This record gives sequence, C-alpha cells and structure tokens, in this order.
Amino acid sequence: MWIKRAIVLILVIIAIFFAGCTEKPIENETLGAEEVSSEGPLNSTEWNNKGVDLFVSGRAEESLEAYDKSTEIDPQNVYAWYNKGIAYSYLGRYEEALQAYNKTIEIDPQDANAWLTKADALNNLGRYEEAIEALDKALELDPQFAYAWYNKGIALDKLGKSDEAQVSYDKAKELGYSA
Repeated sequence: MWIKRAIVLILVIIAIFFAGCTEKPIENETLGAEEVSSEGPLNSTEWNNKGVDLFVSGRAEESLEAYDKSTEIDPQNVYAWYNKGIAYSYLGRYEEALQAYNKTIEIDPQDANAWLTKADALNNLGRYEEAIEALDKALELDPQFAYAWYNKGIALDKLGKSDEAQVSYDKAKELGYSA
C-alpha cells in the first residue's frame, strides 16, 4: 500500500510542476470549486490550478469539479486532463483515469509522463500487456526514464515473465531508481 501512496505522491508533485501559473492569484486556497472568489470568471488555467490546490489539500473529489470546469473552458488543456487522471487514480477510479490519460496523450502524444500514468492505470486494472505497451511508448520517448523501466518490470512480473522483469529492474537501477 505504501508503494501506491508513494507513486501518487510522485504524480502529485509532477502535476504541481506542470500545473502552470495563474494570471491572477486566487485569494483563498481552501475554497471549493464552486466557492472561488474572483474579480471575474476564471480561465481554464486558473480552474486547473484551483483543482491542484484542492487535490493537494486532500479534497480529490472537489478537485475533479475544478478540472471539469477547466476542460469545459479549454478542451485542449493538457494539464487539466493529466491532473484529472491523477485525481481519478488517487480515488481508485482507474477506468476514468485511463480516459483522462488517453485525452492527455491525444493532445500531447510526446508526453512520457502521460504514457507512464496511463500504464499505471492499466496495471491497476490488471491489463498488464497494455500497460507494457504504454511503458514501451514512454521509454521510446525517454529511454532514461528509470521509473518507467521499474514499472515495466512490475507488469512483466505480473505476467510471470520474471527474467524479462529482472532486465527492466536492472535497467531502472542502472539509471538511479531504487525501490
């Protein structure tokens, strides 16, 4: 269980990093998605950032409302789709997470992190072959992605391919990943 929590924490940190900057500061970060005070309507980036604030404060369900508003305003907001996937994954709603990651990849197919998180959702759904395909795509984009190598090892282990899994684990370790 602690491994899943560590993975979610890493994904949250990635989401915060990719969240972007707001054009106007949001006055009260503890307000819910419907309670935001602003001088005018929030734009897509601001709703996405609001979602990140809510998620980080432990309000994942409410963060989804903010991400929904963000993607309604700008259906091409890749960060909101990615963050929506993280929130769904955190809540154990992996099918919905997978849909959000697929939309992220549709918008930006060169995002190795999106392929990794898609693979994580697939692993959690027991769809290990598909997870390996997504991880291979992440590794095609970034061959030095140690965490993707490690996750590939996990998926291969689940399929009973322990020799291949060990190769992936060794590669992850060579690149600096330690489980």
